[in-house]
This record gives sequence, C-alpha cells and structure tokens, in this order.
Amino acid sequence: MLKRQRYLALLLVFILIIALVSAGCTPARKTDWKSQVIYFVMTDRFYDGDRANDIDINPADPKAYHGGDLQGLTDKLDYIKGLGATAIWITPVVDNEEGGYHGYWAYDFRRVDEHLGDMAKLKELVDKAHQKDIKVIVDMVFNHTGYRSPWLNDPAKAGWFHEKMDIVNYNNQEEVENGWLAGLPDLNQDNPDVEKYLIDTAMWWIDNTGIDGFRLDTVRHVPRAFWEKLSQTIKEKYPDFFLLGEVWSSDPVYLSSYQDAGIDSITNYPMYYAINDVFAHGCSPDELHNVMEFEDSVFKDTNILGNFIDNHDVPRFINQAGENSMEKLKMALTYLMTTKGIPIIYYGTEASMDGGSDPDNRRDMMWDGEPVLAGYINGLSDIRSSSDAFVYGDYIPIEDSDIVGFIRKYEDKYARRRQPMQLLQFLFIRKYEDKYALVFINNTDKMINKTLVLPEDAGIRDGVTLKDKLSAAPDIRVEGTKVEVRLGAYQPAIYMP
Repeated sequence: MLKRQRYLALLLVFILIIALVSAGCTPARKTDWKSQVIYFVMTDRFYDGDRANDIDINPADPKAYHGGDLQGLTDKLDYIKGLGATAIWITPVVDNEEGGYHGYWAYDFRRVDEHLGDMAKLKELVDKAHQKDIKVIVDMVFNHTGYRSPWLNDPAKAGWFHEKMDIVNYNNQEEVENGWLAGLPDLNQDNPDVEKYLIDTAMWWIDNTGIDGFRLDTVRHVPRAFWEKLSQTIKEKYPDFFLLGEVWSSDPVYLSSYQDAGIDSITNYPMYYAINDVFAHGCSPDELHNVMEFEDSVFKDTNILGNFIDNHDVPRFINQAGENSMEKLKMALTYLMTTKGIPIIYYGTEASMDGGSDPDNRRDMMWDGEPVLAGYINGLSDIRSSSDAFVYGDYIPIEDSDIVGFIRKYEDKYARRRQPMQLLQFLFIRKYEDKYALVFINNTDKMINKTLVLPEDAGIRDGVTLKDKLSAAPDIRVEGTKVEVRLGAYQPAIYMP
C-alpha cells in the first residue's frame, strides 16, 4: 500500500512538470540578478525571423516598422549568449497603435503586437532562452496608453485618465506624475479600477509566459504608491521576479526613493552621464568616483543598479566620443563590466554602431560580418563572471597624485567638456572577502609608466604577482603597498592574482 502511494505521488509530480512545460512556462529558478549581464534589444530593429508578419514595413523610414520580431530574437539566442549575456531585455510586446514600432504606444495591453508575432512565439522565445540559461525581461508601460487608445472614448473608462496637461516643470512631482508625457494619455493609477487592471495585467503576462522580469518604463511619472503595490503583489507569488525601473534623472537621492518603493534595480543615469563625461569627453575620473561614493550612501544596494553607456533614448556612445572613438568605447565597456552594478549592453554596441538622438539611435542591427567588439565584450563577461569581487565587491578608488583639478561637485558640466583634464589615469579596486581585482584604465593618448600606492585597506599582500586578464599588459608585482604600472595609450587592464 505504501509503495503504491509513493508511486502515485511521483506520478503526480511528473504530470505537473509536463503540464508546466506544455503550457510554455518553465518552473521558476532562483536567480542572482547581481551576477547577470543584460543585452537590451529593440525587437523591431534587431532581426526579421518571420517574413509573414512584415505588415506595412518600411526600413527606409526611421519611424516605421522595419520587420524585426520575436522569431528573429529566438533565432539569435546563440549569438546573444556568445556575447556573454545571461539575460535579454526586450522592448514592449503589447499590441501598439499604428506607428508604434518601439512598443510604447499601447492599444491592447493583453495582446502581442502582430508585427512581432503572437503569444505562442513569445512563449517559445522564453522557453528556448531558458533552455540556454538566458533570462527574459519584458518592457512594460503602466504610465500611459497610445494616442488613439479605445479607452479614451469608452464611457466605462471615464476617470481612467488624468485631465490633459503638458508637463512644463519637471521639478514639480505632481505635474510629472499627472501630466501627459509627450502628449500621451496619462493613466490615473489613483483610480482603484485602473490600479487593479494594471496589476492584474502584470500578473497575467507573468503567469502566461514565464518571463523573469519587467523593465518598467517612465517610472517617475507614476506615483510611488502604485509601484509599492505592484512590487508587493508580484513578489508574493514570484519572489525572484526582477523589476528594473527607468527613472530618467541625474539625482541619486531621487532615484533611490524608487528602490525604496520596491523596485529592485534602477537605470543608473547619474553613472551614465559620468561615464560619458569621463570616457567620451576626457573629464576627470574623480567624477565617477564621486558618483559611486554618493550612490553608496543613498541606495540600499548599488551592486544591483542597471548601468549602461547607451540606449534607445540617448545618442550612442560612438556618436559622442569624437576622435579615437573605438578606443574610448573599449575603455567605457571595461568600466561598465567591472564597476558596481549590472551591465546593460545595448544591441549594436558590439558592432560600434553610430546613432544620434531618437530615432537615429534605433537603427537596424548590422549583421554584415563579425561585430568588431563581440569578442571583447565576451572576454569582459568571462572576467566578470570569474570573480565575486565584480558582483558583490566594494569599490575602492586609487588616487593618483599626478591627477590635478579633482572635481568634487557636479556643476558646470559643459564647461568641463570644453576644457578636458589631462593625466587622467583611471584606477580602482574591486574587493570581496579574499577576492580582488585592480582595474587600471589609461584614459589618455600617451603611454604611462609609473608607481602607484595601493590603499592600506585593500588588503593586497606584499610580494603577490598580478596578471592582466584583458589586454596582456605586463605583469605587476606588489612591493609593500606599491605597484609599477605600464600601459599604452587608451589601454585598459584588469589585474588579478
């Protein structure tokens, strides 16, 4: 009898697993989000895998659909994995009104846009990504609808939108939350029916697809109380589900308030601006050190912030860098992959794609030949995953006595761009327990050969030899608390025991 009961119990477990797989939702697995490398894709501009859904496409028009779809993403999963990415973030999949190639003009919140595929294709993408140990993060917009939402003329939806009002003063939080961003109908999350619909919709997408996270669009334009409720509801059922919030602000204190509201990770715009200043425009590396120090003092956790050097809302790094742009891009990528936080790589960065302001920064992915930086990004990803120091470690700046004019405040950013600093070697240590790495970046056009003093609290013992894991720079040996470093122009190095 006991044997029969055990057999029936095992049979039920097996049936449950089969049911989950058949439904297209693989069982949830514990994810350490801090250790991820995210590859961000604008689906319509990435790869056309299914010509059958090429409806009204016009690749010559930068504001039209170009044909990229969910099948194309599925076809390129091996390529994405080959870059060292462990997660993909894709632009919204919900049905959009005409012209919404980007996904941010929702028409039907519970239907896959026909230009991208259907629910079956989305489930297939998620399942195949999971089979390759790749997480899937889907962009969701809870702030607004498209310009021609059917709800605008639906009597049953009276009170679902704020009164039409442009946002004029972005320092006025009430105006920021209630105004119509770019003229898009602004949803009223204070209305209980709206709140319930949006939260139920979020759960509907998770339940039906098995996705691993949301990138939440326009977070600052929605009341924090809504994000607290959404986060609480999701985490009760899916405690490991990842929430990445887009808060477009350069104020770390302002950004940290949304992490306090339950959003795991925030797009790190203060770090983005500092990376751009330092590596594209030659400003003092102390700007980055200051941002890191300030963020450590206000965020609950900086190792989970979402760092980036370009995305679909800002000009690409290459477009900003000027002369020696490729060398500058390598330096920026090196910092991105070794500093505190989750690296987010925008599609096409590995191909050094150019692009100015929207929509020029959303060009079709270049598939001609091997992307020039694919191997470099993969190598950085391997280095990052090889040590917990990069995932959980402290950030310890090394001050170089040759660096002059340290910047202690953030005013006069544009004046600094006109008069870039010189002698800008960029130096810091990542340390976690007994693991550590020294990151040196020569942010100049001249070779350097110099002796540096390591901070005493770094705990790096005398006599140890460190090897560069990135660019084959000469080995360095710690003599007391000093190391002698020799780097070529624009050369980064990652030294580890």
